[in-house]
Amino acid sequence: MPDDLTDMEVQILYILYRNKNFKSDAGYHSKKLRKILLKKYDQDFDEAIQSLKNNAYIGTIKKDDPKYYILNLGKTYFVLKDHGLNVTPLGGGRVHHLD
Repeated sequence: MPDDLTDMEVQILYILYRNKNFKSDAGYHSKKLRKILLKKYDQDFDEAIQSLKNNAYIGTIKKDDPKYYILNLGKTYFVLKDHGLNVTPLGGGRVHHLD
């Protein structure tokens, strides 16, 4: 597996990618993310978040309840694709020709 990410870490990236949380002013609520993932995974949520932050996959928006967003879109795209998730590259792969 690329970078030896756990299933929970990959799922966190997938949720952020799917919801288009790519900017520091458009994050995903930590409580909502925790609620979704604790039903499916046994791994400690805070440990998974810290691992993703240490590997520069996600960033934190400091609020009363932190929000998370993707820092490195290209790296995240390839990790999700390598794990077999159905992700589309942003921009749709279109080519714009100069006149």
